[in-house]
Amino acid sequence: MRMTYDSALNKMAERIADRTEENRQSQLQRRNQVVDIYGMEFTRQGDSSHPATFYISVSPDLIYYERFEFKIIIQPFAMSIGGDGATSSASVVVNDTSLAVNNSSITPNPHRHTTEEHNHSLDAGVSLFSSSVTDFEIWVEGIDITPYLKAQYSGGWIDGEGIFPSSDLDNYDILEIAGQLLPWQKGVILQPGYKKVELKGNGLFNATLVNYLKYSHVNR
Repeated sequence: MRMTYDSALNKMAERIADRTEENRQSQLQRRNQVVDIYGMEFTRQGDSSHPATFYISVSPDLIYYERFEFKIIIQPFAMSIGGDGATSSASVVVNDTSLAVNNSSITPNPHRHTTEEHNHSLDAGVSLFSSSVTDFEIWVEGIDITPYLKAQYSGGWIDGEGIFPSSDLDNYDILEIAGQLLPWQKGVILQPGYKKVELKGNGLFNATLVNYLKYSHVNR
């Protein structure tokens, strides 16, 4: 089929329109997306020598935070054995030993008793022991933010079992205290990556961190 002058112009116009649209789209900035984590729980156990340690991941494509908060729940310490940790009874056989007691002396002296080998069996189950913790501290990326969080909610600090802050709608707000930190501390805590949160205290405790995290990031 022979192409006419008009059809050739139409094809050229369509190709120019397609190329113009491709160029426009290639120059557009990618749309941003939002990560919204509301109430995700992480549970760890700690004692005076070993902090309960959590890790929170923030995308390296972070643009800005919209929310960075958490609650702390202190619960009874759980062990995966039944009977509150008590073992079942076991019989012990003691080899016969002849003793002659005369006033305050024992014959033979010295002497010994031997027992047959035996085991104490454990019962499967869950045993709960009260968490008792004092001098509680919260560290993020190696920085102690305890004083700032204490000042944020003066209603009471973490001193035993319970939910802190106690109000349903209140959380420990990292963005709120960021302005009180030194510039380098703020940069370390708010930078993206694999963020380390440590809960330290004297005593044996079972801790749950409830994470409320929201931020925008580049959609690559």
